[in-house]
Amino acid sequence: MLLYEYQVRDEFRRVHALAKRIHAKFESGAEPQDLLHDAPILEAAYAQLQKLLPKGVSGGNFNRHLIFMKTYLGRGDKNSCRGDINDICNFDIPALEQAFQDWCASRIHYDSELQEKISPLFLERQLDSAVRKGFVILKERLVKNFDLPASLDGRDLVNQVFGQRGCLAEKTPEPERESMRNLLDGIFGVFRNLYDHRDVEPEWHEVEATLSLINWALKRIDKYPSPYGDW
Repeated sequence: MLLYEYQVRDEFRRVHALAKRIHAKFESGAEPQDLLHDAPILEAAYAQLQKLLPKGVSGGNFNRHLIFMKTYLGRGDKNSCRGDINDICNFDIPALEQAFQDWCASRIHYDSELQEKISPLFLERQLDSAVRKGFVILKERLVKNFDLPASLDGRDLVNQVFGQRGCLAEKTPEPERESMRNLLDGIFGVFRNLYDHRDVEPEWHEVEATLSLINWALKRIDKYPSPYGDW
């Protein structure tokens, strides 16, 4: 998620810079037609930002203020919309950015157990420990959800759930079952072994990629019913 968050923050900076440039031109005595020429540029930048934002993230009255600004500038009346550009700069963009920050802080896109147990490790920059903890959670989730022996691990555990004779055999579509088996086998075999068998100092992007895979797997695993429930 880091790459996504960085991109959104870059778009916020671009929109804010354009808005402040227009605000400065208001203050410097620019003509209404000159200001009107800049309005669609700001509008397009804001539209691009909105496309990147998560569903439900909103704040401020940017569009309403922009419409008023374009309307009054089109009439040659700069003074009547001076307050609109002020509100865009000082309230609308900050409110929207705060809403995005709140969404990031909520971590609703993360498995709750994973978030709770790896967050302290991130704060202490124990990145390799965070990855190892992620695999412990993944292993325990498979054991718990499918009522399997705690002694199972790695490929053996994955096969007990997603193998041809596993818990979900004939209870989930064959292509999905096989694909999940291959994916989880690869996650354990490649990523966990990398951190279990060597003393490594991973880069942030490596940790993000690994934990994103684990996070997705945890959330997907939770969607499968208990093997002893109704199918």
